[in-house]
Amino acid sequence: MGEQGATSSGAKKDAVEDLLGRLNLHEEEAEEFVWEEEAPDPMEKAKWPAIAKVHMSRGFSPSDLYVHMCSAWNPTKEVPWRKIEDNLFTIQFGCLGDWNKQTMFMGPWLFRNNYALLMEEYDGFQKPRSIVLDKLAVWVRVMHLPDNYMKDPMIKGMCRPVGEVKEEHVKLLIGFAGEFARVRVKIDVNKKLYQFVSITKDGKKQR
Repeated sequence: MGEQGATSSGAKKDAVEDLLGRLNLHEEEAEEFVWEEEAPDPMEKAKWPAIAKVHMSRGFSPSDLYVHMCSAWNPTKEVPWRKIEDNLFTIQFGCLGDWNKQTMFMGPWLFRNNYALLMEEYDGFQKPRSIVLDKLAVWVRVMHLPDNYMKDPMIKGMCRPVGEVKEEHVKLLIGFAGEFARVRVKIDVNKKLYQFVSITKDGKKQR
């Protein structure tokens, strides 16, 4: 089965290369397209676009992904998806509320309860395939800290090895510090997670 699949894939590649070889292609670059000369003036900047992929190596149905995420987000307005390739999509949110609450600042969002959806803001101009999607925003708890470490600069410094710190919550909504600090960090999905971060003060290390 595997050998047949590999043979079929190789045959298709050879067929495509053969077709390209028959075309009369120019070696020189075509006439330059200048955005400022062609685009409407002024052109309204697109609002709330994102680019996304699922952190999984095997194939899946894009339609299944669309339905699953729509159910999870429950957006106020329709959210069109555009498939760039098998596991790369652009997403256009319809309002600021959907952009903030359901997607970019909540989560992490999981597909089939196991596979993380990696999303970043997208300007609509950069080549989608050139964007590296390897970060996932998560909330972590920092436990068992002495009182003098329950301050934003200290928390941010301790969490720096975990990932890019986006925000930290030391105090609860009612005004006092709790058992732990909450920190939102963007972790690299290709690296192992840290369970402990050691603290050194006056030459003494503890964790």
